[in-house]
Amino acid sequence: MTKHIFWLASYPKSGNTLLRAILSSLFFTENGIFNFKLLESITNFEDTYFVYKMKQFIGNDLNKLKSTTIFYKYLLKVQEKENLGFKEDFKFFKTHSGNFSVNNNFFTSEENTRGIIYIIRDPRDVCISWANHTSKTFNESIEFMTNDLASLLWAERENQFFDTENKPLSFLSRWDKHVLSWTSNNWDCPLLVLRFEDLVYKKEETINTIANFFIDRFGFKFNNLDNKILNILETTNFQKFKKTELKDGFVEAQAGRQFFKSGTKNQWKNKLSKEQIIKIEEKFEKIMNKFNYK
Repeated sequence: MTKHIFWLASYPKSGNTLLRAILSSLFFTENGIFNFKLLESITNFEDTYFVYKMKQFIGNDLNKLKSTTIFYKYLLKVQEKENLGFKEDFKFFKTHSGNFSVNNNFFTSEENTRGIIYIIRDPRDVCISWANHTSKTFNESIEFMTNDLASLLWAERENQFFDTENKPLSFLSRWDKHVLSWTSNNWDCPLLVLRFEDLVYKKEETINTIANFFIDRFGFKFNNLDNKILNILETTNFQKFKKTELKDGFVEAQAGRQFFKSGTKNQWKNKLSKEQIIKIEEKFEKIMNKFNYK
């Protein structure tokens, strides 16, 4: 039991990038000053490189991995520390996958998991952000978010290990089921659930919550914490993100689309129709109420 993975999990367009910016500044700098290069210190688990390097183990199934039934047979093996290729005690990994099982093969395990931070965002605003990110309509975005079988292609590095027909998929399912998959398990590992809106509008309080989570649950000690937090507040400002992206680009942006577009709450009030709002609220009422999205 190595518990070597610390999951930073979220449904897409829910604030995972902002969370990683804060965590990388907190853990991997002396002064808390953020730059985009720091995001490389937190690895995207959904990277086909991790799968392709195990091609001998996967064998003839390598060209069948777009089937989640087949792919999920290998996920826990992919997550073994030696296959992920790091020597530290544990490492942060970003994921958009839901914490589901497929044919009793699980996305991850309690034995692999050191801890979890799950970030949640108002699904009405997720709908708008996802539509902008993927060049879809709001109705198409709602269809995706309410699809029990929704999935996303894994990311590729510069080398194209898989063609689209064979590329592995992240299984998301519906927005509400995704949230429950990470926030309602009974694992013996620390879990911190954050709201995107608090990360933006109660930022200093939420960063202190994050720091205290690691101090209290893991005995972690941060040097110069107060000064770090001040610099994190200054350098992870959303407007600075936008300016940097416009100047230098951002690797996670879709071609021709701006990644850091708004970063605000309640966009849905002026952009979604009454029918679209009702559809989202009716589908996700229970989870929205649980996390105070009313």
